[in-house]
Amino acid sequence: MSANNDQVFVNGKIFTGRNETEFMSAFKVADGKFAWIGDAREVNDARVIDLEGRTVLPGFIDIHTHPTYVAMTVDAVPCTVPVVNNIPEMVAALKRHRNFGKGPDDWIEGWGYDESKLTEHRTPTTQDLDQVSTTQPVYVLRSDAHSGICNTRALQIAGITKDTPDPDGAYFGRYDNGEPNGILQEHGANNAVLRAKAVEDYATKVAGLAATAQHYNERGIVAVTDMMALTRPFDNLDVYRDAERKGFRQQAALYFSWLDLATNPIPDLTEEHRAGRTKFAGIKLFADGSVSGRTAWMCKPYRNSGCGYSTLSDDDLNAGYEWARRNRVQAAVHAMGDQALQRVIDFFVDKEPWLDPGMPSVRLEHATLLSEAQMRQMNESPMTLGASTQIIFFFAEYDSYSQNLADEEFQRAYPVRSFYNNIEHLGLSSDAPATTWADPDNVFVSIKAAVTRKAYNGADIVPEQSITVPQAVLLYTSRPARLARFEGSLGQIERGFEASFVVLDRDIFTIDADGLDQTQVQQTWIQGEKVYDRTGSG
Repeated sequence: MSANNDQVFVNGKIFTGRNETEFMSAFKVADGKFAWIGDAREVNDARVIDLEGRTVLPGFIDIHTHPTYVAMTVDAVPCTVPVVNNIPEMVAALKRHRNFGKGPDDWIEGWGYDESKLTEHRTPTTQDLDQVSTTQPVYVLRSDAHSGICNTRALQIAGITKDTPDPDGAYFGRYDNGEPNGILQEHGANNAVLRAKAVEDYATKVAGLAATAQHYNERGIVAVTDMMALTRPFDNLDVYRDAERKGFRQQAALYFSWLDLATNPIPDLTEEHRAGRTKFAGIKLFADGSVSGRTAWMCKPYRNSGCGYSTLSDDDLNAGYEWARRNRVQAAVHAMGDQALQRVIDFFVDKEPWLDPGMPSVRLEHATLLSEAQMRQMNESPMTLGASTQIIFFFAEYDSYSQNLADEEFQRAYPVRSFYNNIEHLGLSSDAPATTWADPDNVFVSIKAAVTRKAYNGADIVPEQSITVPQAVLLYTSRPARLARFEGSLGQIERGFEASFVVLDRDIFTIDADGLDQTQVQQTWIQGEKVYDRTGSG
């Protein structure tokens, strides 16, 4: 039953991830993979690791997140509830930034604001952020990571003036006299300031990303995607691979911004780009904005009129498709509104898949208002399409969703049960740090929201679309493992699969659902090696 250098784990409640009901009590790890799984009574080796009845799950996969943004927010000030509830509190919080009071090129940064959660129910402007500093640049990333706000000094550094034209699909907020007011709506405008801010050197970038490994280890996350990888000022594939050498153990599938690639073309990919634990997995296009920002492209108007808008030209959609197909990587398309989703589905459904069977060629990101009719259209087409979705948005941003969406659209938002039943290639994810929650990639917050279908304030968020705890776990393990291209087999405790798993402090399958978000990861193992122990032992 055991051999030298094997690790045998016994007396656990082991959810295998092969289906919704299977539990085992023991498994063996050899050479970084699961070598056997079964009943602890079959183990006759005295040299075992006793799990003492604890619950064990396959390691979590965050199938839509932004580790490079997470690294950026490590030194930024949270500007989200419960830390910040109004604009004066935001100003006070930003004054606590470690750079406050330093030189004219030392940035004061924050993240996570959502104007709908602020008491004033408006977006802060330069008039507000200049109260933090008039001599230092101040920048705050919005909760959706599409937009941001900045002070006058930051606008000066970025060269944004009254005469600066709005970027395609984005705009600079302005006062009545045409002067910029510091609101940076959507990526094109937001990136103008982010580029001015990106002055760190390569080694600092690598070290910052490597340091996020502990963040993911603590949350039991063993594989991630980066859904906004860039080739400038540094190639993120190089950054990740160097971070891997410095201790970033998570598998990482990178999706590069099509806007970046279209304006800064690179040579066609080689197999070396697409192989390994860190790889070039796809491209990312944006078909619309966000529901909370009222820029998601809708068929029916928001409550106060307006249907959002498209942020993707026909030329870019076609060029992105051709590039992804030629280079044999996925095309991931951000699409939240039903109008944006329909446009993307209509474009791809009559095309042939270009990746191996079992791996979707196209991913729909967020899919907030994806209807069952649209799912049928996806399933009946020759193209293989998958989807990632984020119940954390509905949970954390209830205020803006309830204020912006008409009743019918609110009832159709994030239909996770329908997704689970109708989309084979599917995953729940965090989009961290792009939501108004202080710990958005805490997997158990999303699991609780998917099971209880209640928002952070206890309000119902369409309870008939709830799923079970096992189903929610599958959407963070075995199901997303089939949505992106990872190395080897991942997401199940199964012979031959990578031995990446988590040990929990409680049995999430029997506790009251209201306590799910209090669950703690006690241990995280990657490739048979313990990378995190909450007790500090081992």
